Amino acid sequence: MIRTAVLFVCLLVGVAPAAAQQIVDNCTLQPYTHCPGVNLNGHDLSGMNLQGAYFKGADLRNANLSGANFIDVYLYDAQMDGANLSGANFSKAIWPDGRTCRFDSIGTCK
Repeated sequence: MIRTAVLFVCLLVGVAPAAAQQIVDNCTLQPYTHCPGVNLNGHDLSGMNLQGAYFKGADLRNANLSGANFIDVYLYDAQMDGANLSGANFSKAIWPDGRTCRFDSIGTCK
């Protein structure tokens, strides 16, 4: 009943209710999260806003990162083999090899 009321109010004011936060390997996937070494192997993170997240040494192999916001994300020593990076924004991110990505880094680190 409460859920229906909240949805009704959201529809009246023209906003969508907030999406439920995902928790993977004891890591809450949200902007500025701190999750060194998290195992996200094969997970679907497409379209997520993870700006400023700390993923040092994370396992992102075969993960779907398409369209995700990875602006200013710390990825040093992360494993990203086989990950789908299409359309992901890596502006100002720290790449696994330690490089700082340029502002126009979409789909890769430039």
